[in-house]
Amino acid sequence: MSVFVLMGLSFVPLVFFLVLFCLAVPGFKVRYGLGSTLVGLFSLIPIVILQYLVLKMPVFSKDTLLSVLITVMVFNGLVEEMVKMFSLLLLPHKKMGIGVFLAMSLISGLALGCFETVIYLFSGYQNIQIRSLTAVAMHSLCGGLSGIYVWTWRNPVEKAPGKKVPLVMPFVLAVALHGVYNFFAGFSGGFWWFSVVAILMAALECRIWYRKAAGMDGEAS
Repeated sequence: MSVFVLMGLSFVPLVFFLVLFCLAVPGFKVRYGLGSTLVGLFSLIPIVILQYLVLKMPVFSKDTLLSVLITVMVFNGLVEEMVKMFSLLLLPHKKMGIGVFLAMSLISGLALGCFETVIYLFSGYQNIQIRSLTAVAMHSLCGGLSGIYVWTWRNPVEKAPGKKVPLVMPFVLAVALHGVYNFFAGFSGGFWWFSVVAILMAALECRIWYRKAAGMDGEAS
């Protein structure tokens, strides 16, 4: 199959969900989707640079199970999700409900995953179908979890009279689940399915924390 055809297939999930959110999410506009896509591309740049610099350090480059675990939790989990989370601060937010902001965050993560897939493609990675169903989905869902944190940071929850705090746990879950996904995605056979479980957990947690944020925003959940 032509490399250009594979490149086109890499962006099918992004186009599909852009159209879906424009049709199904009240208040979501085409310009929000395009802006979110650019933010996703922007966030990929520091991740690639850090990957080139950080992963050469001895603690990350050793071919041991412990080194792999440290790499997926520290780099793939913490570093990547921190970059993605801070990039979401570039998204518009004034007078924007959690539903629209969550959709934008999901698109941003999805765009990052799709652009990353193209990089893997040019590096010789051919299994685009599996990647589109796993890593791209994980990037998108973790982007959604981080987006919930960012939105509640700007619109904190009132835990007690006069005391408002953001929902931090969604971001913590994004870091942890991304690390778990990457760890098991490197296995073959039965252990690989734990990476799928991590994706399903991310989808469930995204729904749970969206409902909590929607409740404080007054949106229907």
